[in-house]
Amino acid sequence: MNIKKVIVSSFVYLPNWINRILLRLNNNPNKIYGRRYYDYTMFLNSTSKFNYEKQLFEIVNNAITKVPFYKSNKEIKNIDDFRKLPFINKNIVAENNKNFQDINIDHSKYDLVTTGGTTGSPLRMLLRKSRYIKESATLHWIWNKIGFSHHTRAVLRNHKLKQNQIYKINPITKEFLFDGFRLSNQYYYQIYNVIKRNKIQFIHAYPSNAYSFAKFMYNEKLDYTFIKGFISSSENVLGYQKQFIEDQLSLKFLTFYGLSEKLILAWYCKHCECSHVEPSYGYFELINEDGGVISEIGSVGEMVGTTLDNEEFPLIRYRTDDYAELVGFRCEHENRDVVSIKNIRGRRTGSYIFAGDGSKTTPTALNLHDDLYLHIDGIQYVQERKGELIVLIIKGKTFNNEIETRLQSHYIERLKNTEVTLKFVNKLAKQPNGKFLDLISKLKVTND
Repeated sequence: MNIKKVIVSSFVYLPNWINRILLRLNNNPNKIYGRRYYDYTMFLNSTSKFNYEKQLFEIVNNAITKVPFYKSNKEIKNIDDFRKLPFINKNIVAENNKNFQDINIDHSKYDLVTTGGTTGSPLRMLLRKSRYIKESATLHWIWNKIGFSHHTRAVLRNHKLKQNQIYKINPITKEFLFDGFRLSNQYYYQIYNVIKRNKIQFIHAYPSNAYSFAKFMYNEKLDYTFIKGFISSSENVLGYQKQFIEDQLSLKFLTFYGLSEKLILAWYCKHCECSHVEPSYGYFELINEDGGVISEIGSVGEMVGTTLDNEEFPLIRYRTDDYAELVGFRCEHENRDVVSIKNIRGRRTGSYIFAGDGSKTTPTALNLHDDLYLHIDGIQYVQERKGELIVLIIKGKTFNNEIETRLQSHYIERLKNTEVTLKFVNKLAKQPNGKFLDLISKLKVTND
């Protein structure tokens, strides 16, 4: 049993008044996360070039020597050798779980974790207990780009609280945790009062929750000047969500992409208007349909990650089933060589709307005129059959017949050979883990 983990996780079950005192004592992340956190933060803040090849070759060759699944491969000496290794995916790891473990693995240093996801069965894998140090340092370094510096955060993601609980406090991670499944105006008022009373400046939320809460504050004409920004991840960020928060509310909105498997971490850079893949976090590849590594700017491919840390349960050339467009290999603003991508999307077949004639389009192509978003509080697409689309809409306070007519015309113009039905609802559908999908597709599509 990991005594430290038990003690840390137990804090959240203490009464809020005790955790509030402990929260005040947590004023230095180096005291919480230790020397490795400090060293890694210093490295991220330096201009040193990261020698990813050395670390990559060491972990791969160790796997070839000690991990049964990889033992049939030859030692790699360069990137070309590395790219001859076979790809793996979630199903391969699930079916060969024991073979991905180092024969001499020290289980006391690892946690058995289950990854999330919106499709299929969860993946069980082993992750180092100390993984939170590097991840926390990297995330805090990224969040610092919008002014975050060991601040207390309000979190509105996938936590489920008791009905009589408004929030609970984690004094170690400095979080006020709210119920991500109880999203009503009544509860939003309670959240707002808590964060204002406690002067919480940063809100960490799914993009859909960030937008919904931001829209609530705007509609109710509440003071949000004490809030500095939103931090979002785990869902596709929709253009209107980001635009509303940044342009209408003039708040900062930082988004990042990560995996439960701890292989890829990318963050949005407003200067480049794209996402940078942090090279020290994991080794990243973008591949085409033939498995070749993409180098042509503007090409779209599947995101592939390789661990640089988890040596006793290594995932090497792991296909994520997430896709992105290559933008470049350097950020002049950051003065760094870094792979840059945009238009990150999950599950390609689930990202398309299919017309009756078999043609397809994406939800992004159906984006509304900017002013229409001010009259609705939420929108979601549902497709059960080709040639038919249901548009779920939450009416805003200023919604009227004219807006409804404009919406109908908008979809008629853009979706040929498709019957579109507008359906007005009080809330949109969420996945069991609390995440939001802009398109819920119930079609069985075998390829693109």
